[in-house]
Amino acid sequence: MKTIRCLLIVLFLALVATPIYAEDFVLQYLAAACPVASKNNSQVVETEFGPGVQHRDGKGSDVVIHCSINPDAVNFFNWFQLVAEDNTPNGYATATVWRAKTSVPGPPERLDQVTTTDAPGVQVAVNNLFEVIADVENYVYWIEIRIVRTSPDAAVTVYSVTLKDVL
Repeated sequence: MKTIRCLLIVLFLALVATPIYAEDFVLQYLAAACPVASKNNSQVVETEFGPGVQHRDGKGSDVVIHCSINPDAVNFFNWFQLVAEDNTPNGYATATVWRAKTSVPGPPERLDQVTTTDAPGVQVAVNNLFEVIADVENYVYWIEIRIVRTSPDAAVTVYSVTLKDVL
């Protein structure tokens, strides 16, 4: 009887009681779902890791993608991550968090940046040494992804960028 009572209490706490711990907050953006500023030299591809964006065959200029940041209820971030794949040492990807004032025109402000290494393979570039407190009433925020290749046979595929509040 005592065992059944303990199990019922544990079951109640697991199903009904409000958790007293904080959960991590994540904004993740698939690169293939974000608007591409340079559509004529980019393409969406499907790989074994999912959809990604890379250079169109024969095109050499940088591919630029813009992802709007919409932090509805949470406005603090301290982790920035870029996931990309490279088949050659002749390319890399960079993601930059920007903000611009909505009330006063002026140049945008760069808040943070991550870059993959110039080496082949799947890469996760992370910066967890920054803090951003989003002021959505006075600023607009976005992530710019730039895919660069220095050789026409290089294939750099960007999969996603992530902003997190990691406790």
